[in-house]
Amino acid sequence: MDPNTLSVVQGAAGAGGGGDPVYVEDVFSTDLWLGNATSRSITNDIDLDGEGGMVWIKSRDNDYHHALFDTERGANEYLSSDGTVGITTVSEYLTAFNSDGFTIGTDDDVNENNDDHVSWSFRKAPGFFDIVTYTGNGSTQTVSHNLGSAPGMMIVKRTNSTGEWWVYHKDAGADKPGQLSENYAFFQYTGDGGNAVFQATDPTDEEFYVFHQTTYSANVSGGEYVAYLFADDDQRFGEAGNQSIVKCGSFTGANHTESLGFEPQWLLAKRTDSSGDWFLVDNMRGFKDVSQDSKNLRPNKDEDENTGSFHLTSDGFYYSSSSATYIYTAIRRGPMKTPEDATEVFSADHLTNGSKPGIKAGFPVDLGIFKALTGSSSWLVYDRLRWEYSLYTDKTDDEDASGNFVGDNMIGWYDYSTADSDYIGYSFRRAPEFFDIVCYTATNGNTQHVPHNLGVQPELMLLKSRDATNSWWVYHKDLGADKVIQLESDNSETTSTTWLNDTEPTSSVFTLGSDTGNDGGYANYSTTTYIAYLFATVAGVSKVGSETVGSSAIEVNCGFAAGARFVLIKRTDATGDWYVYDSLRGIASGNDDFLLINEPDDEDSNDYIDPFTTGFKITSSLPSGDYIYLAIA
Repeated sequence: MDPNTLSVVQGAAGAGGGGDPVYVEDVFSTDLWLGNATSRSITNDIDLDGEGGMVWIKSRDNDYHHALFDTERGANEYLSSDGTVGITTVSEYLTAFNSDGFTIGTDDDVNENNDDHVSWSFRKAPGFFDIVTYTGNGSTQTVSHNLGSAPGMMIVKRTNSTGEWWVYHKDAGADKPGQLSENYAFFQYTGDGGNAVFQATDPTDEEFYVFHQTTYSANVSGGEYVAYLFADDDQRFGEAGNQSIVKCGSFTGANHTESLGFEPQWLLAKRTDSSGDWFLVDNMRGFKDVSQDSKNLRPNKDEDENTGSFHLTSDGFYYSSSSATYIYTAIRRGPMKTPEDATEVFSADHLTNGSKPGIKAGFPVDLGIFKALTGSSSWLVYDRLRWEYSLYTDKTDDEDASGNFVGDNMIGWYDYSTADSDYIGYSFRRAPEFFDIVCYTATNGNTQHVPHNLGVQPELMLLKSRDATNSWWVYHKDLGADKVIQLESDNSETTSTTWLNDTEPTSSVFTLGSDTGNDGGYANYSTTTYIAYLFATVAGVSKVGSETVGSSAIEVNCGFAAGARFVLIKRTDATGDWYVYDSLRGIASGNDDFLLINEPDDEDSNDYIDPFTTGFKITSSLPSGDYIYLAIA
């Protein structure tokens, strides 16, 4: 067997076969850590040891090299995207590929004490990513691969000597290569019939083509090469095996919105019509809404983290700068799999003073809700799309740049160095069918359909203007699309056929009516910016429901295995507060501590709910009436 074929066969072993669904969280992960100069394992549930793959590491705080490691060459051998040198071997960089991540050593570049670091792990899998090694022959060569589809982007580097990082991108064309280590425009070589680097021939689903030319070569005789291959819109992923997780494309224009068909978590982009740095953005470091600049690193430079002009949308991204032509490669946000355990997507925790993160969750947090239990202070609401900005559930105020959300953390959120009273934080993670977040802008009185990624019909929606003083408007499936209720108020439900256009939300969009503002500004007024939080019922995890309460206790069966850990409940047919209970502070027989999400009041207690194995029990003490609720196991 020739070396090229052997490399492909070895890389194909276990690469997502066997018929089981493959999700983006199985093959890609962004991981963050604070350096401690001690050998440690980064656990992300990516099987790099068994399946093969690549890990890309960069310090966020220092001008250290980008370090790329792959399983074809082995641990402790890295390439730097910001330079042209070949393999560098260092014993304390990445020291092992594991079945659930990788291990790093003590070197400053990857683990400097008290410095922030980031990594991106790419597991080999058909339709997503492949690695191929080959030896140059000094002429033309056909190289086999196991990507299973035509690559949308390829990055090729000589490893045994100095050599350029050559980039093929389908929208630039095989006759216009780029260079990952430089800021040069993608160029067209006119000598040798335009036959430099990639033979001016697009790759296929089985092979790609390389060429030797004295100056522009990916095929020097005796040269050892590694090629990283990214698929384009291969729709074989997810539960039904009909979704893509990576897309390669291009755009031209200023202030441009690019639709991908999914929300990205990782974006690599480069201007091709002129010089300009590469940009690498991800949602763990801050792939933000248009109101803020996203955090980026530049693969062609060893610089620390910067900010740039790419912003997140619910189905793609927005470029907020002057006219240019860019190519890009984007990876879908995860998780794609519906949660089966509520502890993976919801947590309640007391603030730990002087600690980062102050609120622990055990997972990356997308929505954080924060409240002092004493001292009569407002509720604070943060989320991953807005980062530094907070809203208040007990106020109609617009958002405030209070800056305490720590989104770049793997286990929690909130940066608060001192506190003189007890605080509680509720943490939510976005996941299919459970919870989603959408930023949108009103359409100046015109009906609009707002896309979302919940994957099912939302059953509870909380919508709030961000740059205007307006109410929190709440939709609940059991009230219907012609009813509205306010989160910051104890008011009863109100009939309105305009705010949701009297249209129930669907599994992909919610509809907003033509709002003139005469009804209080609802959720589509003028050109105001908004945030929307969407919830639904997931078996064994969450329950959105309603009950009519009389004089007897009601056992509310939510389908949980060990009772509810969180209950938000509100009367709708008359005035009544929004009560919040959680198992951290206690859901027990007799009085339970509660907070009112519509009031800044201190914690108090009553006996309105009791524990119940499959959900919670409404006691006879709760005033009779109609109630809606959100419960989480």
